[in-house]
Amino acid sequence: MHVMRSRLFYTDQYLSVQATVREFLNAQSEFLSPRSLRSTRAVGDAVQDVVSEHFETLVGSICSECSKEFARRAMADVAFTDPDGLYYVVDVKTH
Repeated sequence: MHVMRSRLFYTDQYLSVQATVREFLNAQSEFLSPRSLRSTRAVGDAVQDVVSEHFETLVGSICSECSKEFARRAMADVAFTDPDGLYYVVDVKTH
């Protein structure tokens, strides 16, 4: 029996994605206002919005198909399939 392992998590590729997301967020100058910085919920919502909006670019070639359409109360913000057909569901704020 052959077990498929995620190239994202069973290699160092997740570190590259992590660094790309961190650099991207640090380069955003106007997605948080001074008022929203006082609220962890507002910051979480803003980070979720900007990461979800740019998700495919941020994760690069590990993403072969991406979905951002979920029910309002769903935990997932983004889901994607990698080139090997593995399916990932991401809750941006929790991560």
